[in-house]
Amino acid sequence: MKKLLLASTALIASAGVAAADVSLSGNARMGFIYDGNDVQMTSRARVTFTMSGETDGGLAFGASFDADDAVGAAGNTRMTQGTVFISGEFGKLTFGDVASAARAAAGDLYGVGLTGLGDLHEVAYLDRLGLAGLATGLNYDTAALYEYSIEGFTGYIGLSQNNVVRGFSINPLGVVVVDATGTLKDNVISLGAKYTWEGLTGAIGYEYSRAASSSAIVANNITSTSSHVVASLEYEMDMFKAKAFVGRVGGDLGTALTTPFTSRTHYGLSAEGSFDATTVTAFAYRGVDENIDAGVGVSYDLGGGASIKAGIVRDTFDVGVTTDSTTVADLGLAFTF
Repeated sequence: MKKLLLASTALIASAGVAAADVSLSGNARMGFIYDGNDVQMTSRARVTFTMSGETDGGLAFGASFDADDAVGAAGNTRMTQGTVFISGEFGKLTFGDVASAARAAAGDLYGVGLTGLGDLHEVAYLDRLGLAGLATGLNYDTAALYEYSIEGFTGYIGLSQNNVVRGFSINPLGVVVVDATGTLKDNVISLGAKYTWEGLTGAIGYEYSRAASSSAIVANNITSTSSHVVASLEYEMDMFKAKAFVGRVGGDLGTALTTPFTSRTHYGLSAEGSFDATTVTAFAYRGVDENIDAGVGVSYDLGGGASIKAGIVRDTFDVGVTTDSTTVADLGLAFTF
């Protein structure tokens, strides 16, 4: 009886362990990159931790983060890198470093190259711009994304939040200035939806950003609001796919963009085709800054998670009275584990 009890206890314990899982995956690369002036070597290796489990009631939960983002993922109150989720029949709710609902629905253009070459295929969503578009380089403290799918349709609701950022404020001209006594808070609320039917996917998204400042020394603190509407259309057939998108910025950011060398509207097109082990990708994107980015890349699958990748991207931009451009390229080996 005692042996049976011990065996039963061990079985129950092992079943509990089996319900949860922690796995490792990773990627690495090695090669060369031309930055517009010189050719340099490039190499990188990253490990991703993925954790998953399931409740007695059938709810799935989990989290993931890269090893180099461990500090941001382990924040005491907010997760600035990595994600944590729970899902069930109600849908899926994810916290952490997630996309806005608009970005989750409409997405980006197809990227090229070994290193991404500046990721110029990425679309300028408000949750990427930050602080109502009036300042960049300040990451959100955390974000939440809810999604629900049924019969080809997926809906999204998102919230990105930058809790009080001290040391900054907004002056009456809408410019973020350094102010040791100032604070700045920004929220982005977003909605998105997409529907797939026989290889054709249409998506639409909306983002609304509100930034408010307060300061003891800067007079006339303001509240800045911005909006962004984006739509995309993607078609996939066998080994070929193509995507087009268009977006328009409104509110205070839209007003700020109506200068001689910027625009409220941005749009792009990309395509990708695979032939046996070879995949060719191309994209073109005109941003709200009226820069025109275009690139083409090729990848050859060696099997076993290894591939040869190469790409070239040209960034053409308006400097006021003339146009200028920069061309970058890369070539090397990419690995997934």
